[in-house]
Amino acid sequence: MDSNLAEILAIKEALSLFLASQWAQTTTLIVESDSSNVVKWLRESLTAPWRMRSNIHQIENLKNMLIGWSVQHILREGDSLADSLAKTGVHRVTQLLVIYA
Repeated sequence: MDSNLAEILAIKEALSLFLASQWAQTTTLIVESDSSNVVKWLRESLTAPWRMRSNIHQIENLKNMLIGWSVQHILREGDSLADSLAKTGVHRVTQLLVIYA
């Protein structure tokens, strides 16, 4: 799986989890990504490669259910915790969900 697709799938999953939470009706969601491509595609969905568009459109539908959201590009160095968790998660046999409130 390519890293851009992995990032898109993670964002789609995060949006789904956020929408199911108590915060979805009262809080604006801020999505941070170290992939400038993914940030661009989420801002301008028509620029996404055709093989990514289905997932991008699903994210668009999820975003429409939010009271507000933004997507920001961050440097990989600023995303070291998420990067570490992602690398660990790749090798997990079962899914793990941890929510900090």
